[in-house]
Amino acid sequence: GGPAPPPPGAGAKAAMPPKKKMQPSTPMRPLHWAKIPDAKAADTLWTSDGFAEEKAKIDTGELEKVFGLQATKPRAASTDEEDVRPKGKQTVQLVDTKRSNNVAIALARIKLPDSEIAKSVRDPISHPLSVEQVSALLTVLPTPEELDMVREYSGDAEHLGRVEQFFLVLAEIDRLGPRMQVLQATMQFEPNSASLIEEMASVGDACEQVRKSNALRQLLERVLAVGNYLNGSSFRGGAYGFKLADLSKLVQVKSADNKTTLLHYIAKLTAGGGQADGIELLKEQLSALELAKDIVISEKKTELAKLNASFKMVQKEREVCQSTDPLLVLLSAFEQKNELAVSEQQEKMASIEKKLKELALWFGDKPTANAEELFQPLYTFVKALEKAHKDNVREEAEARKRAAAKVAGRPTSTKGAVPLGGMGGGMPRPDNNLMLEMQLKMAKRAERAAEAAGKAENTSAVQQRWLANKMATGPEPASEGVGAALAADAASGALYAQRRQSRAFKDGSNKSLGKGSGGALAAQREE
Repeated sequence: GGPAPPPPGAGAKAAMPPKKKMQPSTPMRPLHWAKIPDAKAADTLWTSDGFAEEKAKIDTGELEKVFGLQATKPRAASTDEEDVRPKGKQTVQLVDTKRSNNVAIALARIKLPDSEIAKSVRDPISHPLSVEQVSALLTVLPTPEELDMVREYSGDAEHLGRVEQFFLVLAEIDRLGPRMQVLQATMQFEPNSASLIEEMASVGDACEQVRKSNALRQLLERVLAVGNYLNGSSFRGGAYGFKLADLSKLVQVKSADNKTTLLHYIAKLTAGGGQADGIELLKEQLSALELAKDIVISEKKTELAKLNASFKMVQKEREVCQSTDPLLVLLSAFEQKNELAVSEQQEKMASIEKKLKELALWFGDKPTANAEELFQPLYTFVKALEKAHKDNVREEAEARKRAAAKVAGRPTSTKGAVPLGGMGGGMPRPDNNLMLEMQLKMAKRAERAAEAAGKAENTSAVQQRWLANKMATGPEPASEGVGAALAADAASGALYAQRRQSRAFKDGSNKSLGKGSGGALAAQREE
């Protein structure tokens, strides 16, 4: 069962004949639609039986009145006959407004008249364009539908808008789109090829550096030894190697006192032990990692495929160029110069992929590991190691400062530690100024008490002056000792007498306290 197979050749649709176009009596405002091409109109709704636009009876007069470019708003009736005419030149806009604005902006950046642009497209050797100008033109080239639209315009070309006039100039150039594309390809091929070669070379250099770096080998040996020792007899111990990505975990291992990390410890080992320049040597031997770590081989293979496609496009366009076409000379020279470039790059790409696979297996990783998986952990570890080394240097400098400050502060805390008068022992000497100030305060209190009793003695005033003088001239030399100074200060017993006299006054007692130093000494014994 089932429908019968179509006859031979039935798969291809026959193109519909050109449809008769209407001719309004006045220019009309356009409707921006995308026409169904004549070649695709067959066997569609638009050509099916029963579908005919003639069935839609339209009032052409009303259409011209409402949508004609010369249509005017209704005006109030006037007794005077007026000649209704359009004021100024009417611009015919065939292209959509948004699209027209974008094209106009691009043309303003190109800064060339339409005629010069057409000359450059026809003869890019005599009238060369810059890469930026070619790229800008490619973004605003008219579509086949837009070219048909301006070609079919039968009115005065001067009435067309700025963009429509630009499209009309380009409509006279054969194979406009492919011509501009190969022109861009010839300009971009060599820079893109050189960039791709540089990036692939950096990956190859990185592979060689990693394999040959003695500094890296010693560093990995050190990390492996320390790690195996830390892991001891656990299931993590006894490792032959480790994943490169695990290098980032060294900073997570804290010391017992939480003051350092395993990364800082490894940095200390790398920078010490006769390897003061170990980290700098490591950076020098792995200099290619910085560029190679960001290169994704799959993306570079895509770029290489695009280069190959652009070269083939140039070859194809050269084959269809007319012998008198100036573009033919340009394309022939390009092809001759770069015919081996693509094949050489493909060979280099295969070599790089082989080196990456060998390096991955050398590290015990999966053979499909890419450049980022191999080089990024190493580059990050070297940078982290460098930072850890700087941290160590800074911490060591601060520790030396603290030690020096501690040593310098030790003599000041014990210097001048003499026994208090007659007390013996090792108590540190008090501040002499503080003692004098206390004695002065006591003398003043005693004097105020004596004055209140009306019996102030000269010894009190003399002692205050002496104490004030001591405060002004500073403490006595340390060699005299605190005990000797206190004994001299209390020799007269005036302070004690003043205290007793003040206390007696407050108690209302008229008891005599005695006179002179003998009485004071007697009172001392009584106390």
